[in-house]
Amino acid sequence: MSEADIIMLFTGLAAGALAGVIAGVLAGLAGIGGGLIYVPLLYICLPHDANGVALSIFISLLAIVLTGGFSARAHYRLGHLDRTAAAHLLPGLMVGASLGLMLTLHLPEALVLIGLALLDAWIAWDYGRPTRSHNGRGALWLASGPIGYVSGTLGIGGGTMLVPLLRRCLPLRKAVGTSALCGTLMAAAALIVNGMLVPAWRPMLAAQGWFVFGVLSAVLLVLPQATRWSSRLHATLGEKELHLLLKVVFSTLALAMTLAAIKELAG
Repeated sequence: MSEADIIMLFTGLAAGALAGVIAGVLAGLAGIGGGLIYVPLLYICLPHDANGVALSIFISLLAIVLTGGFSARAHYRLGHLDRTAAAHLLPGLMVGASLGLMLTLHLPEALVLIGLALLDAWIAWDYGRPTRSHNGRGALWLASGPIGYVSGTLGIGGGTMLVPLLRRCLPLRKAVGTSALCGTLMAAAALIVNGMLVPAWRPMLAAQGWFVFGVLSAVLLVLPQATRWSSRLHATLGEKELHLLLKVVFSTLALAMTLAAIKELAG
């Protein structure tokens, strides 16, 4: 292993540990897979070339499979999953995310950051307003394709869109748990399809192989504890307290992504 490989490995370990803690907490609390954390952080750590943002998104989805898997398992044990809603969502999510991930090879970096900032701002606003409860689920399959497409394009688990959609027909806790399951399976499908059909991903991953290994290894080490802790916290918080906490978190993320996008455009 060369000196450059060692530096790449330790950079990946540091980035993965930090991202894993933050993403694990958010996964347990809000049902998101961590892309809102992974993509910006990985982009900062990777070389800024023409494929930097695309590779960050691909690695983010790899990490989301780990993040969402732990979160979904924790919520399953707590009874926070709705199989019927998941069955309505998954086909469209998988197809949309697979197509969206292919598109990332052609997207400018600033556009991804702006997209993440807009999603953060929208979810913060949505958590801050009252929701009318109803039981209609027919819109789930109609929304699943677009949600999957945006998720694959931006490298996110879809929780920023799925949770608000699901909480209109499910209690918030079941919306979060179902979102975690759907985001995990969606990301896995997008990675498999792109790995098989788009050869351009392979040399990009090989060039940063030690960084990818470090990120995923660190996520595996720190994420289980973070997810279990946040899932227990989720179960003990009241609806109003949880809404307020998530509103603060997503508002902060929206501001950070906006500043990063402005810096990228200015540069």
